[in-house]
Amino acid sequence: MAPTPEGNVSGDEGRHDFASVNYHAASSLGNLAGGNSPVRHGASGDSVGHRNGAAQWGLRSKEFGGSGYNQLLFDDTDGQGRVQLKSTHGATELNLGHLIHAADNYRGSFRGVGAELRTDACGAVRAGACLLVSSYRIQHSADARDAAGEAAGAAAMLAQAARLADSLSTAARTHQTVTLAAHAGAAKANASLLDDKAAPLKAMLTGLSGMVGSNSVDAAFGDAAAKNTAGDGKLPHFTDPLIAIAAKDGFGANAGQSLQLANGETVSLMSGQDTQFVTGGQIRVHSGQAIGVLGGAVKAGEGGVGLQVITAKDAVDIQAQADELRVQARDSVDVISANAHVDWAAAKRISLSTAGGANITIEGGNITVQCPGKIKVHAGKKSFVGPAKLDYPLPALPTSICVECLLKARKAGSPFVLRSQ
Repeated sequence: MAPTPEGNVSGDEGRHDFASVNYHAASSLGNLAGGNSPVRHGASGDSVGHRNGAAQWGLRSKEFGGSGYNQLLFDDTDGQGRVQLKSTHGATELNLGHLIHAADNYRGSFRGVGAELRTDACGAVRAGACLLVSSYRIQHSADARDAAGEAAGAAAMLAQAARLADSLSTAARTHQTVTLAAHAGAAKANASLLDDKAAPLKAMLTGLSGMVGSNSVDAAFGDAAAKNTAGDGKLPHFTDPLIAIAAKDGFGANAGQSLQLANGETVSLMSGQDTQFVTGGQIRVHSGQAIGVLGGAVKAGEGGVGLQVITAKDAVDIQAQADELRVQARDSVDVISANAHVDWAAAKRISLSTAGGANITIEGGNITVQCPGKIKVHAGKKSFVGPAKLDYPLPALPTSICVECLLKARKAGSPFVLRSQ
């Protein structure tokens, strides 16, 4: 029995639930006793059903002394369900489902499908254990749902990167150049900041491939701490506080001004095919230790070229400022000047030798020619005149850091710095 106005208990009114209110007593609150029916599911098709045709319902509050508000909106339109959590402060909204333009009860034009989190103010996403952002679709239905931490696509791509790094790092060691720190270890061999028993790439692969127990939260935490990556009846879950961004097709990151990538150990940019670095201005590569470049580890590139360095304008300047500069080849070495001369200069000695024992040495003020066989001189005219001397200016290479020189080079855009004194 439903209470009636003025506190009396009603009998059977003989009315359907949604009949119009016709109480006239001052105490009536606008609802038929026993017939209170807030708007939830819009108009009914029954002759005695709900007569409110609205598909939208929810809650809205209003700020004191202003026009702003907060609201929770549910839209049960057939095939276009949506939920909106909104605050007018900073135009902050979370929109889920069928996204449309809307104002109060008005349903406007289509805006998209899915989820939208937006604000005109600041935003932050924080996850203390791990964070996965992925465009790989997983099974999600009433019959079956994949685990929330499913990251098989991301782990597969990282496993491919680890195999590529293993192959090319081995090739680098074979060809006596710098190996990949992400594969071999940075500060210590086969170790990283993430795992003291694995290099950075393998350590991250382990972190993405974690499997944890589903029987209890404590068991899951224990498996994550132990970096467990196998086991029946377990759920996929990161073992470390990682942020993984995995795109099934393409991933783009761009900025109108600057884009900064910074970390405390290694940065690896890897691709199964090609990688391009293109700039409209200058490219600068600086290293505190070695720079290793290896081409043709698998096969030569287009035109049979393994490594190609070309400047379309101005000079190519290569310097070894504190040690030797070596140029070696299995076959021939060609040094050609198309329009000018080739200079060979040294502060002490220039030596030309062959495997057969012939040698020409230019040292000090002397030239020494020696060979185990013959010396042949072919010339239309031979002249032997008195002594002469040519002073050839040699570059003054720096022996310490010259801050002034670095600043000048930066302003000029020069990749090399010559110290004048």
